[in-house]
Amino acid sequence: MRATRALTKVEFVLFLRNPTSVFMALLLPSLLLLLQGYIIGGTLEPVAASGQRAIDFFLPIAIAIAVTSVAITNYPSAIGAYRESGVLRRLGTTPVGAHRVLLAQWLVSGATLLASILVASVLARLAFGAVAPRSAPLVVAVILLGAVAMMAVGSVIAAVAASAQIAYGMGFLVFVACLFTAGVWTPGPLMPEPVRTVSSFTPVGAMTQALTDAWYSGSTTWSPFLVMGAWAVVAGVVALRIFRWR
Repeated sequence: MRATRALTKVEFVLFLRNPTSVFMALLLPSLLLLLQGYIIGGTLEPVAASGQRAIDFFLPIAIAIAVTSVAITNYPSAIGAYRESGVLRRLGTTPVGAHRVLLAQWLVSGATLLASILVASVLARLAFGAVAPRSAPLVVAVILLGAVAMMAVGSVIAAVAASAQIAYGMGFLVFVACLFTAGVWTPGPLMPEPVRTVSSFTPVGAMTQALTDAWYSGSTTWSPFLVMGAWAVVAGVVALRIFRWR
């Protein structure tokens, strides 16, 4: 336990010293939110009979982007860097064990994800008057399962990337695709139906749609949970089977 705490502390310090990781995890989701609110025209105007504005749909998207950014770019690149430098191999020969590095990375990712969500939510409240979620427990459940699914997808990249640069490149390609399915360019409720259907079968698309429903209506269907759960199981099993310590 002491070794895990020490490793987690080191991983957190290393995270704070990496400007790219801090930007992708803590700043990018909020900056996208501000961009949509202040640069993109019409996002502050009502687009639904309920009075909801386009910017209201971007808070769940910003949260989904925070999850994706941490899981797909930061986490795999950190593991890739350790594999490149031989840290995983050397730790594997000590009583500490290389597996504790993975646990420390998950703990740091969870903490940075929580911070990113808090920053984006407070910013949305102060800048755009965003309302509180209708069902906070359901919102938390969606975020937790979505985070596990995306960390499992990130683990597939982390399992094979030979270096931090390769992991970051692979993660960034997936991240760009996730921006589309999350609804950065067109929020889920405003997407054409075929595009919305396809997006609903991706982990980020399912998370965003469930998060939007939970936030503004207080309920959602089981299908997004099934999609995120399936991605978590399948990607997790694949990552375990192909993971390389060297």
